[in-house]
Amino acid sequence: MKAVSSTRNIDVPASQLWQGITSEHHLEACHPYIQRHSKSAKKSAIADEITYLNNVVFTRESTSWMEGQGYDLLVGKASEPKNEVQWRITPVNETSCQLTIAVTPRAIEKLPKVIRNLALILFVRRQVALYLDAVTSGIKSWMESGAPVDKTAYKKHRWFCP
Repeated sequence: MKAVSSTRNIDVPASQLWQGITSEHHLEACHPYIQRHSKSAKKSAIADEITYLNNVVFTRESTSWMEGQGYDLLVGKASEPKNEVQWRITPVNETSCQLTIAVTPRAIEKLPKVIRNLALILFVRRQVALYLDAVTSGIKSWMESGAPVDKTAYKKHRWFCP
């Protein structure tokens, strides 16, 4: 299954972005759709829980950790197949970098194949793209301004907003 991704240029050094996206509770400050981020980081790993604005709860668990460059996660509801998520930082120069977040949607694998393929084509890929664009935009805003994002400034997402 092909990943859906969003890449955003961020005007901070790569090391500063890394520090931000690995800090305690950072998703509460930068993610347009998350109200609570219960981070219990192990050494060089992530194991946490996120609660969206509509009270849907996902778990996140790292499967790969590349210090200063990114990490891979399994993300989703406890009772469903987990989506594969990659976070990658690419330095552009000394004062800016790119953040790419890619999601391979695995949660829909519980659906019959014909329905799954239609859902991917007609709905899922678009919704994931809209979601990722909002997330990378929120991270950019947070990192460049230092202020938490205004969650009301983002278009509501049908999967994660009330």
